[in-house]
Amino acid sequence: MRSIIVSALTGVLLSLSSLSVQATEPSAAQHWQGQGVVQEISPPQIILQHQAIPELNWPAMTMPFVLAKSADTASVKVGDRVTFTLERAGDGFQIISLTPLH
Repeated sequence: MRSIIVSALTGVLLSLSSLSVQATEPSAAQHWQGQGVVQEISPPQIILQHQAIPELNWPAMTMPFVLAKSADTASVKVGDRVTFTLERAGDGFQIISLTPLH
């Protein structure tokens, strides 16, 4: 009987320790790629007229995005065709990189 209780407690402790490890491990950020045309640049925001992004079930549209601190807009201007990388940020998305297409 005692060995059954010890085995059960050991199993519970192992389960709890694996849950706490999973809860503290950082999750890898998921990224999505898109292409579009810069409509406006007003850091910390940019407005893009982008092509469809099938991975997000987004049709082509014009919309504003938050620019991450890592997103450099020095090489782009209004009217430029760009490729960009998105990641989730809170309830929305932010652009983490932006590259002009030539």
